[in-house]
Amino acid sequence: MRTLLLCLILYLLYLAWERIALSRSRRRIPLCIAVTGTRGKSSVARIIASIFREAGQRVFVKTTGSQAIIQSPDGGEIELDRSIPPSILEQKQLVRQAARGKAGCLVAELMSIHPENHYVESRRILRPDVVVITNVRRDHTEAMGETEDAIASVLSLGICRGSEVFLPAGEDRSAFRAEAQECGAKLVAVASGSSAAVLQGAPDLSRFEFGENLDLAVAVGKRFGIAPPKIIEGIRKARQDVGRLRVWTYRPAGAGPSLYLVNAFAANDPDSTFRVLHMVSDALPSVAGNIIGVLNLRSDRVPRTVQWLAFLKNGNFQTFRRLFVTGGSCGWFRRKLPGVSVLKPGAPEAMMEAVCAAVPDPAIIFGFGNVKGSGRLLLEYWSRIGTPWSPACPGNGPTGGPS
Repeated sequence: MRTLLLCLILYLLYLAWERIALSRSRRRIPLCIAVTGTRGKSSVARIIASIFREAGQRVFVKTTGSQAIIQSPDGGEIELDRSIPPSILEQKQLVRQAARGKAGCLVAELMSIHPENHYVESRRILRPDVVVITNVRRDHTEAMGETEDAIASVLSLGICRGSEVFLPAGEDRSAFRAEAQECGAKLVAVASGSSAAVLQGAPDLSRFEFGENLDLAVAVGKRFGIAPPKIIEGIRKARQDVGRLRVWTYRPAGAGPSLYLVNAFAANDPDSTFRVLHMVSDALPSVAGNIIGVLNLRSDRVPRTVQWLAFLKNGNFQTFRRLFVTGGSCGWFRRKLPGVSVLKPGAPEAMMEAVCAAVPDPAIIFGFGNVKGSGRLLLEYWSRIGTPWSPACPGNGPTGGPS
């Protein structure tokens, strides 16, 4: 009994010491910015970090999107080990690393989807001075709730006492207002298009980045007195996530059709994905009527698979001239949605050959659903075989491309 009691006392002393050490490390970081939301967290975190770095700050940033990384003040990236399940305890190591590295600013993407973890991650570990909420969309419903209001309630747990909370004006929800009032936090509703005045000299920056993401990043930069030229250069130099929206041009060997390869695998939920699709269609009007979809599913994301099925059956299947499905639950998906074609997972060369064989005309090959597994293989393969395309460079597409 005495041994058990002694072990308990020692454990409680260890927890107290751990709490004191973490608090000491956190106090050595002048500014901590936490980014939460359903979509765009990695992009916004990386852009904000790049803006502060351009302004002369020593910045550490951690993102957990398609690729979990820690980015050091010189811009170098260390990929985190994902052979073991991720844990919010990574954030404790991040705080210590940033403190040892004499960080002037720490930008961290909140990684939790369960309410209790979201609370601990933000309010007990990171204790951010600034919280950025990107958006609220139906995803991870098994952990966060079935409605957007329920999901907003979970995300509101990231609001820390006394923090400033930046969010799009369209996401100014009652859950955020109530939590901000309870915590003595200040809500800053960022108007749509508010970044335009700063970015008017660099229109190319908004071509393949959502305006809401840029609005939030610019608003945070302006709040801390960063000059517009520094903000623009920071956005331009941001090293984006491997899963970011990218477009390549590609012409198969022989007499194959000219193609645009679009990486939207990381968008995940239907609403975000179709916003990307509309953005790409607007940029590529000459082939917008010939879209070939490649939907990558995950066997461990059954609720998301069901969500995709319901969305496509609700009149959105017709968006695609042809739709391939790959990954988990393909057979079940095809039985529920006749007309889709199963793309057998395997070497990306073979998968791409099968898709190209079914495309007789110039088209957009639109990859979406999830970046893991076949999505990652195709993404890496497209980056090898394709030529990067940008709407800022007219005439570089396989069919001339829009100017």
